Amino acid sequence: MKEEAATTRTDEPAAITTGFVHGRAGSETSAAMRGLFGRDSIYVGFWGLQLGFSALITPVATRLLSSESYGRTMAATAVMQVLVAVGSLSLQAAVQRQYAHQDDGPRQARRLVTLAIIVSLATFVVADLTGPAWSSLLRLEPYDGAVRYAVAWAAMTAISNAALGWIRSRDRLRAFAAVSLLQSVGAALLSLALIVLVRRTASEFILGELLAQVAAVLVALLVTRPLRIRRADLTMVRRGLAFASVLAPAAVAGLALDSADRLIIQHGLGSTAVARYSVAYNIGAIPVILLAVLDSSWWPRMFALSRGARSAVMSQSRNAIYALLIPTMIGISAGTPFALAAWVPPRYHPGGLLLVVALLSVSSLPIAGGLAATRVLLVAGATRSIASRTVVASGLTVALTVALVSALKLNGAALATLLGFALLHALLARAAGAVQPLARPPLSLVAKCLAAALIAVGLTQLPTGVPFLTLRALIALACLALFASLLCDLIAPRRFPRVSLIASRVHLVPGDD
Repeated sequence: MKEEAATTRTDEPAAITTGFVHGRAGSETSAAMRGLFGRDSIYVGFWGLQLGFSALITPVATRLLSSESYGRTMAATAVMQVLVAVGSLSLQAAVQRQYAHQDDGPRQARRLVTLAIIVSLATFVVADLTGPAWSSLLRLEPYDGAVRYAVAWAAMTAISNAALGWIRSRDRLRAFAAVSLLQSVGAALLSLALIVLVRRTASEFILGELLAQVAAVLVALLVTRPLRIRRADLTMVRRGLAFASVLAPAAVAGLALDSADRLIIQHGLGSTAVARYSVAYNIGAIPVILLAVLDSSWWPRMFALSRGARSAVMSQSRNAIYALLIPTMIGISAGTPFALAAWVPPRYHPGGLLLVVALLSVSSLPIAGGLAATRVLLVAGATRSIASRTVVASGLTVALTVALVSALKLNGAALATLLGFALLHALLARAAGAVQPLARPPLSLVAKCLAAALIAVGLTQLPTGVPFLTLRALIALACLALFASLLCDLIAPRRFPRVSLIASRVHLVPGDD
């Protein structure tokens, strides 16, 4: 890839180029770290709104919908996620990579958004025509209502992802916020309105998501203004497809790692079990989802880094994420009984979901490592390495999930997810090491991460009496304070001495590793 960051373009936002085009690698690294956990985190916040509002409507949805209807809603959502991976061809990454090119990058990236629209709509047509066959195979028949709406929802989401990739690279924060709010607040309110005012079924819930996503796509396309693909653009389009299409199998395989558990549970244990597991997943996978969102928001900055600073920024950002996960895992495990009590009625048997939540939250550790390795390979253009290793890990994880669900039920699904992501991390780290070796995380940080994982799992064995619930609440609050201290020190290193002292107990400050 060209070192396009060496020259500032007049049409690229200052927020992306600041600290990247002048000075030594050391100052560039410091500026990049502040940007990754500073302004880039604002984008993560808007993406995170979807997670937040999904959490807020969960206790309402689980009470308004029957367990079976809620389970069908979650199964349809899993179908949507798989189809987004197929229908997007990971063109969001290609859009952001193309934007960073010197040669008319922003305009060419808009043509890739057009390509994303074409691919997404084609995928929708194929999925809709074959819907009766695959829905029957997954025991989601009949192919109508929620499942069919989920297919259309997937097509709209794939289009908005590509457009948001351009908006993010352009650093159009207000436009990004508008689209994100429609996808999160708008979708949540519309889904609830439909199940309250029309019918309490999965179909109405998914229809609300679809209608909100259509509105989000319209706004995103008005901002992006996709350009017509001309004959002269075919070479660029082929390069973009070559880069991104190889990632599509990886995206599908990654979703198999992430979502196949719910489809396997649907097939083997039924919709009620899917509903229970999905509730636990919505809590335990909070750091997992935010890591994926954070990774996407970092792509423009990573693509713009000079070669000299790239290795340092990638290793330091990885270590910082590990440090942030220490209080996150423990805090989630400590606070799970409170979240479950608020989110679901007793018929969900929330007491049996504590270990599921803990295992899913611990999965964030290997996921963080895998994403760090993926960034190395992605910037280097080694997308085939990402795809091949993700497919291998996914296949083994699906087989493991089938076996463990039969033996351990929902706990088995969560354990298979953890082991699958650990395998993927190992495979990707080995491939990334051959492309651009990164400094290893400090042994002290590794030890603290492993200890935090053991504590998170151990907390599931605490009794549920009032004294122990009080202890859990105190632990959760302490973890929240520690997380805030770590994040503050990453955004403004050493500006607040006491905060920096607390942060230094958990990880090495940027630049010291």
